[in-house]
Amino acid sequence: MSHAILGDLRAGADLVQRLLTCLICYNVAKAPRLTIENVLLIGRLMHEMTTSYRRYLRWVRAATEANTASDVENSRRQTVHLDLSGMAGFQVSPQKMQELIVDGLQADAARLTDLGAQFALRQHNRHMVGHESCPADTEGRCWRERLDVDTDPLDICPRSAAARTLTPCYRVVDAIQAGIQAFANDVSYAR
Repeated sequence: MSHAILGDLRAGADLVQRLLTCLICYNVAKAPRLTIENVLLIGRLMHEMTTSYRRYLRWVRAATEANTASDVENSRRQTVHLDLSGMAGFQVSPQKMQELIVDGLQADAARLTDLGAQFALRQHNRHMVGHESCPADTEGRCWRERLDVDTDPLDICPRSAAARTLTPCYRVVDAIQAGIQAFANDVSYAR
């Protein structure tokens, strides 16, 4: 593990952003069972990103604790080099280094939270196709159920209470948002 992983994680967030705005990936002319592959792809990418961010944060904490223990004995500080039209070096304590990293990770956590919200909205809107004017009747059924239209088993009315449980897209989105929230909590706790 090294600090270089942040560049890869941020590139992954850029990729997720591009995939969420891709019109081909979410072609509403396709049946929901065909777009589930894209949901799983984006979900897997976002899961790997949040897991890696959490692993990185644990590594930073462990390295800080190890350096803090040796600092008490040696009064040692770390040197941080910044590339500012030449090499500038600063000496900081491990605690200050962790604070600097955590401050940077707060912006990443906010970005992931925003991407999670975009992912949820995109999925919900995808499942609303064909159900826009679908007020549930007194028995709680959408128009397709009332008219006994043969539909795709994944095309469950999103207004149905069972949609979040029966539709894999909603379960993937909920799992991703829970992972992002766990990372945001870890960052808040690290402060």
